Amino acid sequence: MVGEVKRVSLEDVLTEKQVHHIVKQATGADTWTLGASDVRPAADGMAGFLGDHKRAKLDVLVDGEVKHIHLFIKRIPLNNQPKADLITNNSYFRREQFMFKVLEEIRDDNDPTPWCPKAYIYTDSIIVMPDLSVEGYASPYFLDTLDYEHLMLGMAALAKFHAAFTNYETKKSIANNRPYNTNDEHGSLLIEPAFCDSPFMKACAKLTANFIKAYSCKPYRNLPDLEDKIAKQYLVACETMREWKGTLNVLIHKDLWVNNIMFKYQDNELVNAMIVDFQLIRYTPPAFDVMTFMCLTTSRSFRDEYERELCDRYFSVFCDHLDDDSKRRVKDLGYDKENFLKWCEKSRMFGLLEPAAIHPFILMHPKVAQKTFDDPETYERLVNEDRTEPVLAYAQQCARYRDRLLEVSEEFIERYVLSEL
Repeated sequence: MVGEVKRVSLEDVLTEKQVHHIVKQATGADTWTLGASDVRPAADGMAGFLGDHKRAKLDVLVDGEVKHIHLFIKRIPLNNQPKADLITNNSYFRREQFMFKVLEEIRDDNDPTPWCPKAYIYTDSIIVMPDLSVEGYASPYFLDTLDYEHLMLGMAALAKFHAAFTNYETKKSIANNRPYNTNDEHGSLLIEPAFCDSPFMKACAKLTANFIKAYSCKPYRNLPDLEDKIAKQYLVACETMREWKGTLNVLIHKDLWVNNIMFKYQDNELVNAMIVDFQLIRYTPPAFDVMTFMCLTTSRSFRDEYERELCDRYFSVFCDHLDDDSKRRVKDLGYDKENFLKWCEKSRMFGLLEPAAIHPFILMHPKVAQKTFDDPETYERLVNEDRTEPVLAYAQQCARYRDRLLEVSEEFIERYVLSEL
């Protein structure tokens, strides 16, 4: 059963050495005194699926003045060993650790509208960064889709990320006097553990088929061998998300649902978007991020109406943030707007697979998700065998959850399963 949530102290979460490092980074002071501290869960329920999330506040006396340091902490869970093993075995924290090392090189600390946060600590078991909510950032409600204004700002942040990484590889290529490829050097870390021929993906296909049979009114709900047909096309989609030779590849985020992009509001005005949580990074053409972002956060009707405008916005910002050497490299690759739009179409299949696979988890109410998916006794079965029962039960209770899951599942089947019949 899910264990009782126990109150934790600062010493339970951070070592003395880590606290000293954080205070030095946050205040610049070498001498200080720690007063009160408070550590609590980051959310009422599950804040994320690949870690244990906390918020902390440190009251630090520096030169006679009390400074408040607000932290967001993500660590490998201590009370769910199957989840901890999955996180460790699949290098989720190691990937984010690597990404934050890269971010140290590509982030512009003078940018008034930063697209990513800095981190005080990033190891293979814990990430500590400023609590962005104190700075006016918030994530949308987990069941909401994003509106046009939020999407445009989010696309700009994503484009700045991809451009910064493109500039990073260009600089390394020039310094090494040969083309630099991140996947060649770090490919063993970027291996995909779930979106491949895996138990997780088989369980995704089983759930999609059962969900269609339970809730869809379309005639294909009665297709013979529906689960096998879906599973086959899910694997085709998985195989598209890889490095492609002869075009631009970047590190993509791959997991841009509403909890992983935070928006800053000032005087009730939307002023910035920041991308967080880099545990699922992959190396592939940038369009895979663009399409998964849209498919994870918008409705089918919204995409039908605004997809081209969002793609135009992304590509314009991307080009504006390339340095001159990268512009030449991108041109030599033939990566112009027309080519980018072709990649958007090629990556749509994976873009639809991503929400079909993870919406059952991330769109569930955090309290229900915690009770359902964070029980050590059932974790392995629900992740890698069959999660149909709890998902169908929650869909019966929550119409918005049901409708979001049904819409993306039907679109995938209509675009990519029926076409193979």
